[in-house]
Amino acid sequence: MSISKIKKDLEGQKKFPPVDQWNPDLCEGQEFFIDREGNWFYNNSPIKNKKLINLFSTVIRNDDNNYFLVTPLEKVPVKVELAPYKVIDFEISKNNIKLFTNMNYDFVLNALNTTRLIAYNNSEIPLVHVRNNIEGFFDRNIYYKFVDFALENNYIENKLLYVPSINHNHIIGNIA
Repeated sequence: MSISKIKKDLEGQKKFPPVDQWNPDLCEGQEFFIDREGNWFYNNSPIKNKKLINLFSTVIRNDDNNYFLVTPLEKVPVKVELAPYKVIDFEISKNNIKLFTNMNYDFVLNALNTTRLIAYNNSEIPLVHVRNNIEGFFDRNIYYKFVDFALENNYIENKLLYVPSINHNHIIGNIA
């Protein structure tokens, strides 16, 4: 198994292939890792090719809280520090908030694509459901802009800070 083999296996696929329908054999021995900043690594070396990372992001799957790159022929484990996607920007319109990721994918916060708080390094941080049981985390700058937006509009309920989108409150933090 190699990066070039995975890339070859995926050539010609549409944006989000049906990875949930593929059940290839597990292929261990190679190590993929996504760090806290959203950087991808292969066998401890950074993957610098953005197109390749975007391709991999289309075939990542979450099985029982474990991430895998899945092709029709192989299923490769991916260690993920927080989440595969990183939210790098947002856009607010009348009643919704659109989030933009580092993988050229955007989505609207709604009842399905919502947030949850997790414990991380002695604090709580929000993760957001991006697609197909796959989550994303907020870039620090974007997170602070989100917090400012929520505080400016007094979006606080039961000591929880939230942002509203599509008639749903999306929790982004606790108020001390």
